[in-house]
Amino acid sequence: MIFPSVDLIKTGVCEEIGLRESYEDSYAIYRVENLSFFSAEIYDGHGGHKAAEIASEMLTPYFLNLLKSKGDEDVIRMIEESYLAVDTYLIERGIRSGTTAALFYVIGERFFASNAGDSRIVIGTEDGVKVLTKDHKPYLPNERQRIEKKGGRVITYDIPRVQGILAISRALGNPSLKPYVIANPFIVEGYLSRENDYAIIACDGVWDVIEPEDAINLARKKMEAQTIAEYVTREALRLGSTDNITVVVVDLRDYTGKLKREKMETLRVWENEG
Repeated sequence: MIFPSVDLIKTGVCEEIGLRESYEDSYAIYRVENLSFFSAEIYDGHGGHKAAEIASEMLTPYFLNLLKSKGDEDVIRMIEESYLAVDTYLIERGIRSGTTAALFYVIGERFFASNAGDSRIVIGTEDGVKVLTKDHKPYLPNERQRIEKKGGRVITYDIPRVQGILAISRALGNPSLKPYVIANPFIVEGYLSRENDYAIIACDGVWDVIEPEDAINLARKKMEAQTIAEYVTREALRLGSTDNITVVVVDLRDYTGKLKREKMETLRVWENEG
């Protein structure tokens, strides 16, 4: 089967420091034409920028090496292996910071959305929008049970935090919070279709103040990917976000317009409980 060129997928990126003294986020966009592979990624760092920077440079290249050597029979397992490999590297290198990760992969007609932490991926559909990620919060029953089973605690200082420190329960890095904070991602695999127009990948500085439906509706008004990314960022700031903000907008229309499927299809949802 011949797939549309991934060069048809257009992107726009916007970053804003907000009220923090330093910028800790990172992002990445990869295209590999001979694999019909595209990715758009957000890394929301905490405790410093280094973990996010390393993850953005390492995670997908590690995955692509697996894809080239093993083929695409079990992409979900390879994605998880890539998250864990980067996490191990950060720990072994003595990197003290941590980062969320949200990756949107397109391989031919298939998509893979994965995340650890609370950065989100949303995608437009004919009915509105679909959230492709899961926020990993320590107050969620399964996450709290896992943390406490390993001897950790969820302590509320303004909001529930692992050991009273981190407000997310999964991330890359964070050596001081091992084994309570794990890197195993939530992963969704499916097929794209002609109904998919935009995907938006953004850190929680956006989703704290903008609903997924509103973000996609903003995209549909502004049309061009870079303009949309800038507009979503400005809107998040206007609505009171004080966090660092990174937004990647993916315009899928030229790519999905050439696909045969009329409706997006979810094939598998995967999450290792660690």
